Amino acid sequence: MKEKASFAISMVTEDTITGNTGHLSALPNKLMRRPWSALYASVFCAGVLLLPLSSHAADAPAAKTADNKTQLKTIQQDIAEKEKSVQQQKQQRSALLDQLKQQENTIAQASRSLRETQGTLTELDKDISSLTASIGKLQTQQSQQQNLLSKQLDAAFKQGQHSGLQLILSGEESQRSERILAYFSYLNEARQKSIEELKQTRTDLSVEKKTLEQKKNQQKVLLDEQKAQQQKLEEARTARKKTLTSLEVSLEKDQQGLAELKLNESRLRDQIAKAEREAKARAEREAKEAARVREQVKAKEQQAKKTGSSYKPSESERSLMARTGGLGRPGGQAVWPVRGNVTHRFGEALQGELRWKGMVISAPEGSEVKAIADGRVLLADWLQGYGLVVVVEHGKGDMSLYGYNQSALVNVGAQVKAGQPIALVGTSGGQGEPSLYFEIRRQGQAVNPQPWLGR
Repeated sequence: MKEKASFAISMVTEDTITGNTGHLSALPNKLMRRPWSALYASVFCAGVLLLPLSSHAADAPAAKTADNKTQLKTIQQDIAEKEKSVQQQKQQRSALLDQLKQQENTIAQASRSLRETQGTLTELDKDISSLTASIGKLQTQQSQQQNLLSKQLDAAFKQGQHSGLQLILSGEESQRSERILAYFSYLNEARQKSIEELKQTRTDLSVEKKTLEQKKNQQKVLLDEQKAQQQKLEEARTARKKTLTSLEVSLEKDQQGLAELKLNESRLRDQIAKAEREAKARAEREAKEAARVREQVKAKEQQAKKTGSSYKPSESERSLMARTGGLGRPGGQAVWPVRGNVTHRFGEALQGELRWKGMVISAPEGSEVKAIADGRVLLADWLQGYGLVVVVEHGKGDMSLYGYNQSALVNVGAQVKAGQPIALVGTSGGQGEPSLYFEIRRQGQAVNPQPWLGR
Protein backbone atom coordinates (compact mmCIF):
# COMPACT_ATOMS: atom_id res chain seq x y z
CA MET A 1 0.00 0.00 0.00
CA LYS A 2 2.85 2.31 0.69
CA GLU A 3 4.19 2.07 -2.80
CA LYS A 4 0.79 2.63 -4.31
CA ALA A 5 0.15 5.78 -2.34
CA SER A 6 3.62 7.13 -2.94
CA PHE A 7 3.24 6.63 -6.67
CA ALA A 8 0.14 8.79 -6.66
CA ILE A 9 2.00 11.50 -4.76
CA SER A 10 4.67 11.69 -7.39
CA MET A 11 2.06 12.43 -10.02
CA VAL A 12 1.20 15.82 -8.53
CA THR A 13 3.89 17.79 -10.29
CA GLU A 14 4.99 21.34 -9.74
CA ASP A 15 2.78 22.44 -12.61
CA THR A 16 -0.38 20.77 -11.41
CA ILE A 17 -0.01 22.14 -7.86
CA THR A 18 0.07 25.65 -9.30
CA GLY A 19 -2.74 25.04 -11.76
CA ASN A 20 -0.64 24.78 -14.93
CA THR A 21 -2.49 21.76 -16.29
CA GLY A 22 -1.21 22.24 -19.78
CA HIS A 23 1.79 20.08 -18.80
CA LEU A 24 -0.42 17.11 -17.95
CA SER A 25 -0.38 15.93 -21.55
CA ALA A 26 3.41 15.69 -21.34
CA LEU A 27 3.35 13.21 -18.47
CA PRO A 28 4.71 9.71 -19.24
CA ASN A 29 2.14 7.12 -20.27
CA LYS A 30 2.74 5.10 -17.13
CA LEU A 31 1.68 8.09 -15.06
CA MET A 32 -1.37 8.79 -17.20
CA ARG A 33 -2.58 5.31 -16.33
CA ARG A 34 -3.49 6.90 -13.01
CA PRO A 35 -5.52 9.84 -14.36
CA TRP A 36 -7.44 10.47 -11.20
CA SER A 37 -4.46 11.82 -9.29
CA ALA A 38 -3.60 14.36 -11.97
CA LEU A 39 -7.19 15.39 -12.54
CA TYR A 40 -7.93 15.64 -8.85
CA ALA A 41 -4.77 17.67 -8.43
CA SER A 42 -6.01 19.99 -11.16
CA VAL A 43 -9.26 20.50 -9.33
CA PHE A 44 -7.28 20.96 -6.10
CA CYS A 45 -5.35 23.65 -7.91
CA ALA A 46 -8.54 25.31 -9.05
CA GLY A 47 -9.87 25.13 -5.50
CA VAL A 48 -6.70 26.76 -4.22
CA LEU A 49 -6.71 29.47 -6.81
CA LEU A 50 -10.34 30.40 -6.33
CA LEU A 51 -10.04 30.79 -2.57
CA PRO A 52 -10.46 34.35 -1.29
CA LEU A 53 -6.97 35.55 -0.45
CA SER A 54 -7.91 38.79 1.23
CA SER A 55 -10.72 41.13 1.94
CA HIS A 56 -10.04 42.67 -1.46
CA ALA A 57 -11.53 39.58 -3.19
CA ALA A 58 -14.78 41.49 -3.12
CA ASP A 59 -13.34 43.66 -5.88
CA ALA A 60 -14.35 41.03 -8.45
CA PRO A 61 -17.95 41.03 -9.58
CA ALA A 62 -19.98 39.15 -6.96
CA ALA A 63 -22.15 37.34 -9.47
CA LYS A 64 -19.15 36.14 -11.44
CA THR A 65 -17.37 34.87 -8.32
CA ALA A 66 -20.48 33.08 -7.09
CA ASP A 67 -20.99 31.49 -10.49
CA ASN A 68 -17.38 30.26 -10.60
CA LYS A 69 -17.62 28.79 -7.12
CA THR A 70 -20.94 27.09 -7.86
CA GLN A 71 -19.64 25.66 -11.11
CA LEU A 72 -16.42 24.46 -9.52
CA LYS A 73 -18.32 22.92 -6.60
CA THR A 74 -20.52 21.00 -9.04
CA ILE A 75 -17.49 19.74 -10.93
CA GLN A 76 -15.76 18.77 -7.69
CA GLN A 77 -18.85 16.83 -6.59
CA ASP A 78 -18.99 15.01 -9.93
CA ILE A 79 -15.32 14.15 -9.74
CA ALA A 80 -15.67 13.06 -6.11
CA GLU A 81 -18.45 10.68 -7.11
CA LYS A 82 -16.39 9.29 -9.97
CA GLU A 83 -13.37 9.07 -7.71
CA LYS A 84 -15.45 7.06 -5.27
CA SER A 85 -16.63 4.83 -8.11
CA VAL A 86 -13.06 4.25 -9.26
CA GLN A 87 -12.00 3.45 -5.70
CA GLN A 88 -14.81 0.90 -5.50
CA GLN A 89 -13.71 -0.58 -8.82
CA LYS A 90 -10.15 -0.79 -7.52
CA GLN A 91 -11.37 -2.54 -4.38
CA GLN A 92 -13.45 -4.93 -6.48
CA ARG A 93 -10.49 -5.58 -8.75
CA SER A 94 -8.25 -6.12 -5.74
CA ALA A 95 -10.79 -8.60 -4.36
CA LEU A 96 -10.96 -10.32 -7.75
CA LEU A 97 -7.16 -10.56 -7.89
CA ASP A 98 -7.12 -12.08 -4.40
CA GLN A 99 -9.83 -14.47 -5.51
CA LEU A 100 -7.85 -15.33 -8.63
CA LYS A 101 -4.76 -15.99 -6.51
CA GLN A 102 -6.75 -18.29 -4.23
CA GLN A 103 -8.26 -20.12 -7.19
CA GLU A 104 -4.89 -20.64 -8.84
CA ASN A 105 -3.48 -21.89 -5.54
CA THR A 106 -6.41 -24.31 -5.37
CA ILE A 107 -5.66 -25.46 -8.91
CA ALA A 108 -2.00 -25.97 -8.01
CA GLN A 109 -2.88 -27.92 -4.86
CA ALA A 110 -5.48 -30.05 -6.66
CA SER A 111 -3.03 -30.79 -9.48
CA ARG A 112 -0.35 -31.78 -6.97
CA SER A 113 -2.76 -34.00 -5.02
CA LEU A 114 -3.96 -35.55 -8.26
CA ARG A 115 -0.39 -36.32 -9.26
CA GLU A 116 0.39 -37.86 -5.85
CA THR A 117 -2.78 -39.96 -5.98
CA GLN A 118 -1.92 -41.15 -9.48
CA GLY A 119 1.55 -42.15 -8.28
CA THR A 120 0.08 -44.09 -5.36
CA LEU A 121 -2.38 -45.82 -7.69
CA THR A 122 0.47 -46.82 -10.00
CA GLU A 123 2.32 -48.40 -7.06
CA LEU A 124 -0.89 -50.13 -5.96
CA ASP A 125 -1.39 -51.55 -9.44
CA LYS A 126 2.14 -53.00 -9.28
CA ASP A 127 1.45 -54.46 -5.82
CA ILE A 128 -1.84 -55.96 -6.97
CA SER A 129 -0.17 -57.50 -10.04
CA SER A 130 2.61 -58.92 -7.86
CA LEU A 131 0.12 -60.30 -5.33
CA THR A 132 -1.98 -61.86 -8.08
CA ALA A 133 1.09 -63.62 -9.50
CA SER A 134 2.15 -64.74 -6.02
CA ILE A 135 -1.32 -66.11 -5.32
CA GLY A 136 -1.23 -68.01 -8.63
CA LYS A 137 2.10 -69.63 -7.69
CA LEU A 138 0.81 -70.52 -4.23
CA GLN A 139 -2.31 -72.07 -5.71
CA THR A 140 -0.16 -74.18 -8.08
CA GLN A 141 2.09 -75.14 -5.19
CA GLN A 142 -0.93 -76.07 -3.10
CA SER A 143 -2.27 -78.27 -5.88
CA GLN A 144 1.10 -80.03 -6.26
CA GLN A 145 1.36 -80.56 -2.51
CA GLN A 146 -2.15 -81.96 -2.37
CA ASN A 147 -1.34 -84.42 -5.20
CA LEU A 148 1.87 -85.50 -3.46
CA LEU A 149 0.10 -86.01 -0.17
CA SER A 150 -2.65 -87.96 -1.91
CA LYS A 151 -0.07 -90.30 -3.45
CA GLN A 152 1.62 -90.75 -0.08
CA LEU A 153 -1.66 -91.59 1.56
CA ASP A 154 -2.48 -94.08 -1.19
CA ALA A 155 0.88 -95.75 -0.72
CA ALA A 156 0.38 -95.89 3.02
CA PHE A 157 -3.07 -97.35 2.56
CA LYS A 158 -1.78 -100.10 0.30
CA GLN A 159 0.86 -101.01 2.85
CA GLY A 160 -1.52 -100.69 5.72
CA GLN A 161 -2.38 -104.46 5.63
CA HIS A 162 1.13 -105.26 6.88
CA SER A 163 1.95 -103.22 9.90
CA GLY A 164 5.40 -103.28 11.40
CA LEU A 165 4.23 -105.33 14.39
CA GLN A 166 2.75 -108.04 12.17
CA LEU A 167 5.99 -108.35 10.27
CA ILE A 168 7.96 -108.74 13.48
CA LEU A 169 5.61 -111.34 14.91
CA SER A 170 5.54 -113.31 11.68
CA GLY A 171 9.06 -114.50 12.39
CA GLU A 172 10.46 -113.40 9.06
CA GLU A 173 14.04 -112.45 8.68
CA SER A 174 15.33 -109.75 10.98
CA GLN A 175 17.03 -107.82 8.19
CA ARG A 176 13.95 -107.66 6.04
CA SER A 177 11.88 -106.50 8.99
CA GLU A 178 14.21 -103.62 9.67
CA ARG A 179 13.95 -102.45 6.05
CA ILE A 180 10.19 -102.53 6.18
CA LEU A 181 10.09 -100.61 9.47
CA ALA A 182 12.48 -97.99 8.05
CA TYR A 183 10.28 -97.64 4.96
CA PHE A 184 7.20 -97.02 7.08
CA SER A 185 9.09 -94.46 9.17
CA TYR A 186 10.28 -92.59 6.05
CA LEU A 187 6.81 -92.69 4.55
CA ASN A 188 5.32 -91.26 7.73
CA GLU A 189 7.89 -88.45 7.90
CA ALA A 190 7.34 -87.52 4.26
CA ARG A 191 3.62 -87.45 4.77
CA GLN A 192 3.98 -85.25 7.87
CA LYS A 193 6.28 -82.84 6.01
CA SER A 194 3.85 -82.61 3.11
CA ILE A 195 1.04 -81.87 5.51
CA GLU A 196 3.04 -79.06 7.17
CA GLU A 197 4.04 -77.58 3.81
CA LEU A 198 0.46 -77.69 2.64
CA LYS A 199 -0.71 -75.94 5.82
CA GLN A 200 1.94 -73.22 5.36
CA THR A 201 0.98 -72.75 1.72
CA ARG A 202 -2.67 -72.39 2.68
CA THR A 203 -1.72 -69.81 5.38
CA ASP A 204 0.42 -67.82 2.92
CA LEU A 205 -2.34 -67.99 0.36
CA SER A 206 -4.88 -66.67 2.88
CA VAL A 207 -2.58 -63.77 3.86
CA GLU A 208 -1.91 -62.85 0.24
CA LYS A 209 -5.61 -62.92 -0.61
CA LYS A 210 -6.38 -60.71 2.39
CA THR A 211 -3.61 -58.27 1.42
CA LEU A 212 -4.91 -58.24 -2.13
CA GLU A 213 -8.39 -57.42 -0.90
CA GLN A 214 -7.01 -54.54 1.21
CA LYS A 215 -5.04 -53.19 -1.75
CA LYS A 216 -8.12 -53.31 -3.96
CA ASN A 217 -10.17 -51.47 -1.32
CA GLN A 218 -7.42 -48.85 -1.05
CA GLN A 219 -7.38 -48.60 -4.81
CA LYS A 220 -11.14 -47.98 -4.87
CA VAL A 221 -10.83 -45.22 -2.24
CA LEU A 222 -8.00 -43.55 -4.16
CA LEU A 223 -9.93 -43.75 -7.41
CA ASP A 224 -12.85 -41.99 -5.71
CA GLU A 225 -10.40 -39.39 -4.35
CA GLN A 226 -8.92 -38.95 -7.78
CA LYS A 227 -12.34 -38.36 -9.25
CA ALA A 228 -13.15 -35.75 -6.55
CA GLN A 229 -9.78 -34.04 -7.07
CA GLN A 230 -10.33 -33.93 -10.80
CA GLN A 231 -13.76 -32.38 -10.27
CA LYS A 232 -12.31 -29.84 -7.83
CA LEU A 233 -9.64 -28.97 -10.37
CA GLU A 234 -12.20 -28.43 -13.11
CA GLU A 235 -14.37 -26.29 -10.81
CA ALA A 236 -11.35 -24.15 -9.85
CA ARG A 237 -10.43 -23.71 -13.50
CA THR A 238 -13.99 -22.68 -14.33
CA ALA A 239 -14.03 -20.20 -11.42
CA ARG A 240 -10.66 -18.82 -12.54
CA LYS A 241 -11.98 -18.27 -16.05
CA LYS A 242 -14.99 -16.44 -14.61
CA THR A 243 -12.72 -14.26 -12.45
CA LEU A 244 -10.53 -13.37 -15.43
CA THR A 245 -13.65 -12.40 -17.37
CA SER A 246 -14.73 -10.15 -14.48
CA LEU A 247 -11.29 -8.54 -14.44
CA GLU A 248 -11.48 -7.87 -18.16
CA VAL A 249 -14.89 -6.25 -17.71
CA SER A 250 -13.48 -4.12 -14.86
CA LEU A 251 -10.56 -3.02 -17.03
CA GLU A 252 -12.92 -2.12 -19.85
CA LYS A 253 -14.95 0.03 -17.46
CA ASP A 254 -11.77 1.79 -16.35
CA GLN A 255 -10.84 2.51 -19.96
CA GLN A 256 -14.27 4.01 -20.58
CA GLY A 257 -13.88 6.07 -17.40
CA LEU A 258 -10.48 7.26 -18.60
CA ALA A 259 -11.96 8.55 -21.85
CA GLU A 260 -14.62 10.42 -19.90
CA LEU A 261 -12.01 11.89 -17.57
CA LYS A 262 -9.96 13.19 -20.47
CA LEU A 263 -13.05 14.92 -21.79
CA ASN A 264 -13.75 16.41 -18.36
CA GLU A 265 -10.15 17.56 -18.09
CA SER A 266 -10.38 19.30 -21.44
CA ARG A 267 -13.50 21.13 -20.32
CA LEU A 268 -11.89 22.15 -17.05
CA ARG A 269 -8.69 23.58 -18.50
CA ASP A 270 -10.14 26.89 -19.62
CA GLN A 271 -11.91 27.39 -16.29
CA ILE A 272 -8.77 26.57 -14.30
CA ALA A 273 -6.62 28.89 -16.42
CA LYS A 274 -9.15 31.64 -15.86
CA ALA A 275 -9.19 30.91 -12.12
CA GLU A 276 -5.39 31.11 -12.09
CA ARG A 277 -5.45 34.58 -13.64
CA GLU A 278 -8.05 35.79 -11.15
CA ALA A 279 -6.16 34.26 -8.19
CA LYS A 280 -2.94 35.85 -9.36
CA ALA A 281 -4.63 39.22 -9.52
CA ARG A 282 -5.98 38.83 -5.99
CA ALA A 283 -2.57 37.70 -4.72
CA GLU A 284 -0.96 40.76 -6.26
CA ARG A 285 -3.56 43.00 -4.62
CA GLU A 286 -2.93 41.38 -1.22
CA ALA A 287 0.84 41.70 -1.70
CA LYS A 288 0.40 45.40 -2.49
CA GLU A 289 -1.82 45.77 0.56
CA ALA A 290 0.80 44.05 2.72
CA ALA A 291 3.54 46.31 1.31
CA ARG A 292 1.40 49.36 2.04
CA VAL A 293 0.78 48.14 5.61
CA ARG A 294 4.52 47.53 6.10
CA GLU A 295 5.28 51.08 5.01
CA GLN A 296 2.60 52.42 7.36
CA VAL A 297 3.93 50.36 10.26
CA LYS A 298 7.46 51.49 9.51
CA ALA A 299 6.34 55.12 9.43
CA LYS A 300 4.43 54.74 12.68
CA GLU A 301 7.44 53.09 14.33
CA GLN A 302 9.69 55.96 13.22
CA GLN A 303 7.14 58.53 14.42
CA ALA A 304 6.86 56.78 17.78
CA LYS A 305 10.63 56.64 18.06
CA LYS A 306 10.84 60.40 17.61
CA THR A 307 8.46 60.91 20.52
CA GLY A 308 10.37 58.45 22.68
CA SER A 309 7.71 55.76 22.56
CA SER A 310 7.22 52.58 20.56
CA TYR A 311 4.58 51.34 18.15
CA LYS A 312 3.19 47.83 18.28
CA PRO A 313 1.48 46.65 15.07
CA SER A 314 -2.15 45.62 15.45
CA GLU A 315 -3.07 41.95 15.24
CA SER A 316 -4.53 42.38 11.74
CA GLU A 317 -1.38 44.22 10.56
CA ARG A 318 0.93 41.64 12.11
CA SER A 319 -1.12 38.77 10.70
CA LEU A 320 -1.17 40.24 7.19
CA MET A 321 2.59 40.86 7.19
CA ALA A 322 3.36 37.42 8.64
CA ARG A 323 1.19 35.42 6.29
CA THR A 324 2.38 37.30 3.21
CA GLY A 325 6.05 37.50 4.12
CA GLY A 326 6.92 34.02 2.90
CA LEU A 327 9.13 31.48 4.65
CA GLY A 328 12.32 33.46 4.12
CA ARG A 329 15.73 31.94 3.56
CA PRO A 330 16.08 28.37 4.88
CA GLY A 331 17.93 28.55 8.17
CA GLY A 332 16.31 26.11 10.57
CA GLN A 333 13.87 28.77 11.75
CA ALA A 334 10.64 26.78 11.23
CA VAL A 335 9.10 24.39 13.73
CA TRP A 336 8.88 20.70 12.87
CA PRO A 337 5.36 19.75 11.76
CA VAL A 338 5.65 16.58 13.88
CA ARG A 339 8.47 14.81 15.67
CA GLY A 340 9.46 11.33 14.50
CA ASN A 341 11.76 9.30 12.29
CA VAL A 342 12.19 10.52 8.71
CA THR A 343 11.47 7.46 6.56
CA HIS A 344 11.74 9.20 3.16
CA ARG A 345 13.66 12.35 2.27
CA PHE A 346 13.37 14.90 -0.50
CA GLY A 347 15.02 13.71 -3.72
CA GLU A 348 15.19 10.03 -2.77
CA ALA A 349 14.24 7.53 -5.47
CA LEU A 350 10.55 6.74 -5.39
CA GLN A 351 9.97 4.50 -8.39
CA GLY A 352 12.05 4.33 -11.54
CA GLU A 353 13.03 7.89 -12.44
CA LEU A 354 10.52 9.41 -10.01
CA ARG A 355 11.76 11.17 -6.87
CA TRP A 356 10.17 12.19 -3.60
CA LYS A 357 8.94 15.80 -3.71
CA GLY A 358 8.84 16.07 0.07
CA MET A 359 9.61 14.04 3.19
CA VAL A 360 7.72 11.37 5.14
CA ILE A 361 7.89 11.48 8.93
CA SER A 362 6.78 8.44 10.93
CA ALA A 363 4.78 9.34 14.06
CA PRO A 364 2.14 7.78 16.36
CA GLU A 365 -1.38 7.93 15.00
CA GLY A 366 -3.31 10.88 16.40
CA SER A 367 -0.21 13.02 17.04
CA GLU A 368 -0.68 16.76 16.43
CA VAL A 369 0.54 18.14 13.10
CA LYS A 370 1.66 21.77 13.50
CA ALA A 371 1.95 24.60 11.00
CA ILE A 372 5.63 25.42 10.40
CA ALA A 373 4.94 29.16 10.07
CA ASP A 374 2.15 31.75 9.97
CA GLY A 375 -0.17 31.54 6.99
CA ARG A 376 -3.64 30.97 5.62
CA VAL A 377 -5.27 27.56 5.04
CA LEU A 378 -5.82 27.07 1.32
CA LEU A 379 -6.97 23.47 1.34
CA ALA A 380 -8.30 20.98 3.87
CA ASP A 381 -9.64 18.05 1.88
CA TRP A 382 -8.96 14.50 0.68
CA LEU A 383 -6.67 14.11 -2.33
CA GLN A 384 -5.76 10.79 -3.92
CA GLY A 385 -2.26 9.72 -2.97
CA TYR A 386 -1.99 12.32 -0.23
CA GLY A 387 -5.08 11.25 1.73
CA LEU A 388 -6.48 14.04 3.89
CA VAL A 389 -4.40 17.12 3.07
CA VAL A 390 -3.97 20.55 4.64
CA VAL A 391 -2.19 23.20 2.56
CA VAL A 392 -1.04 26.47 4.14
CA GLU A 393 -0.04 29.51 2.04
CA HIS A 394 2.68 31.71 3.58
CA GLY A 395 2.91 34.49 1.00
CA LYS A 396 5.48 35.32 -1.69
CA GLY A 397 4.67 32.07 -3.46
CA ASP A 398 5.57 29.85 -0.48
CA MET A 399 3.27 27.10 0.73
CA SER A 400 3.53 24.03 2.94
CA LEU A 401 1.61 20.79 2.44
CA TYR A 402 0.71 18.22 5.11
CA GLY A 403 -0.66 14.83 3.95
CA TYR A 404 -1.70 11.36 5.19
CA ASN A 405 -3.68 13.02 8.02
CA GLN A 406 -6.30 11.30 10.15
CA SER A 407 -8.33 14.50 10.41
CA ALA A 408 -7.99 18.24 9.81
CA LEU A 409 -8.34 20.67 12.73
CA VAL A 410 -8.70 23.82 10.58
CA ASN A 411 -10.97 25.00 7.80
CA VAL A 412 -10.22 26.63 4.47
CA GLY A 413 -9.54 30.35 4.86
CA ALA A 414 -8.46 30.09 8.50
CA GLN A 415 -5.40 32.08 9.54
CA VAL A 416 -2.90 29.94 11.46
CA LYS A 417 0.19 30.71 13.49
CA ALA A 418 3.51 28.88 13.66
CA GLY A 419 3.23 25.85 15.94
CA GLN A 420 -0.58 25.79 15.83
CA PRO A 421 -2.06 22.26 15.52
CA ILE A 422 -3.75 21.95 12.13
CA ALA A 423 -4.24 18.17 11.76
CA LEU A 424 -3.70 14.75 13.35
CA VAL A 425 -1.27 12.11 12.05
CA GLY A 426 -3.00 9.22 10.30
CA THR A 427 -2.81 6.62 7.53
CA SER A 428 -5.11 8.19 4.93
CA GLY A 429 -4.26 7.85 1.26
CA GLY A 430 -3.72 4.11 1.68
CA GLN A 431 -0.68 4.21 3.96
CA GLY A 432 0.28 1.09 5.89
CA GLU A 433 1.77 2.90 8.88
CA PRO A 434 0.83 6.24 10.50
CA SER A 435 3.02 9.03 9.15
CA LEU A 436 3.02 12.59 7.80
CA TYR A 437 3.85 13.61 4.25
CA PHE A 438 5.38 17.11 4.40
CA GLU A 439 6.27 19.31 1.46
CA ILE A 440 7.33 22.92 0.85
CA ARG A 441 6.74 24.64 -2.49
CA ARG A 442 8.27 27.93 -3.57
CA GLN A 443 6.82 29.58 -6.65
CA GLY A 444 5.18 26.28 -7.54
CA GLN A 445 8.42 24.30 -7.34
CA ALA A 446 8.90 21.57 -4.72
CA VAL A 447 12.02 22.31 -2.67
CA ASN A 448 13.88 20.42 0.03
CA PRO A 449 11.97 21.23 3.25
CA GLN A 450 14.61 19.99 5.71
CA PRO A 451 16.81 23.15 5.76
CA TRP A 452 13.85 25.20 7.06
CA LEU A 453 13.25 22.90 10.02
CA GLY A 454 14.98 23.47 13.34
CA ARG A 455 16.78 20.73 15.22
